[in-house]
Amino acid sequence: MSFPLPRAVRPGSRLAVVAPAGPFNEASFRKGLAWLSQRYEVRTRSDIFSKSGYFAGSDERRLDELNEAILDPGVDAVICARGGFGTTRLLPGIDPAAVRNANKTLVGFSDITALHALWARAGVRSVHAPMVAALGTASETLREKWITLLE
Repeated sequence: MSFPLPRAVRPGSRLAVVAPAGPFNEASFRKGLAWLSQRYEVRTRSDIFSKSGYFAGSDERRLDELNEAILDPGVDAVICARGGFGTTRLLPGIDPAAVRNANKTLVGFSDITALHALWARAGVRSVHAPMVAALGTASETLREKWITLLE
């Protein structure tokens, strides 16, 4: 399968940070967000810190957040806050045609692999890489590689 180049990401691009899986450590997340914000315009929803059992909020909240990021024409890439558990519960509510039309890179791993599979079926590239909650404490070498992969 041939994948077209995804929407360009460069310094100043808008990244939507979403939490489609589990809750995360707020301090680690804020460190990662601060680092990303030095290079990109970063957008999060005010309810990103929601918690519902093992999840970062209800299925509805997580699905709405993800679909918003996919459909927003001002967003250049979708970056996950953390993996964990629960992403597979969202798959029936994500339109692969919308993913294909948006052509935005997705970044994440762990439970986010379910989304990587959906992106692949849609013919859109994605990056299996550290998420926001880990970037705040990542080494400079890892951060440089992360930027290279995204851009």
